[in-house]
Amino acid sequence: MKLRFLAIVALAFVSTLAQAQSKPEDMIRMRQGGMNLLSRNVSALNAMSKGDVPYNKDVAMQKAEFVNMLASEIFAAGFGPGSDKGLPTRAKPSIWTEGDSFKAGQEKLLAALKKVQAGAGDLAALKTAMGDVGGTCKGCHDNYRDSSYH
Repeated sequence: MKLRFLAIVALAFVSTLAQAQSKPEDMIRMRQGGMNLLSRNVSALNAMSKGDVPYNKDVAMQKAEFVNMLASEIFAAGFGPGSDKGLPTRAKPSIWTEGDSFKAGQEKLLAALKKVQAGAGDLAALKTAMGDVGGTCKGCHDNYRDSSYH
């Protein structure tokens, strides 16, 4: 129940900022906060899939649903025009200059997260799906995230 509430609050936050896209700073803040939430929830699913924490079917299914909704919102609203400047960010300029390639990476991640959601109810399926997510995240981060940012 607590996870569901947090998911609703987080999505309301993301949706509100997404609608207030008039300022690049708002998009950057939304993107950074959303990516932080996404990372924490994907990491929790990954820990379950590896056996680092006990697998809990209900929690895995809730987190998988949440990361799908969150990723969709982040990609729909977090990388809009002008959001490459305005606040310190890890996003490389190539996101905006290589838009088609970046968009393809987003679609690949969204497809991988759909597999996580479909497999979250079974530990073996979750393990397989999380492997795809890790590789997809790494590929995009290697190309589009500035690792020197602190």
